[in-house]
Amino acid sequence: MYTPETPTSLSAAKLLDAAQSQEMKEFHFHTYFFQTNTESLEAAREFRAKIEALVQEGYFHVVPQVWGGGINTIPLGPHVVGSFETWVPIEHFSRAFGWFAQNRGQFSILVHPLTKDEIIDHTDRAVWLGQPVPMDFKVLRERLDKIPLQFPELGMGYSAKEQ
Repeated sequence: MYTPETPTSLSAAKLLDAAQSQEMKEFHFHTYFFQTNTESLEAAREFRAKIEALVQEGYFHVVPQVWGGGINTIPLGPHVVGSFETWVPIEHFSRAFGWFAQNRGQFSILVHPLTKDEIIDHTDRAVWLGQPVPMDFKVLRERLDKIPLQFPELGMGYSAKEQ
């Protein structure tokens, strides 16, 4: 298994450079529900609609999944139950995390960073809101060639201009 390098005994400047190069700037929040349970599916649609409404009102700038009708009603990727994904840039992480934590209701939510390390992101670097849901990690790649930029046109996360 790939293990990312970690600085051990570096000068303060080198430590700062290493920390900045490792900074995680984009995240996925995966909301899980029981896709064959009509009430659970409808509640997931309502929860997603609340996220969209908050984006429209400017509360936070996140991107709920739009492909596939916005909701996965079959297992997809490593997710073995119904789910939908919300992309969250670092600029809105705190507000999004707080809102999801306080309003998730019946849902379990996986929060993970987007880096080159797909498996580690979904395991060691992941945080669960609610009970963890089993996942199929066989479909993930251990190491990507580059960080997957999802919405560079928004100029946030990894696509933000250096200050």
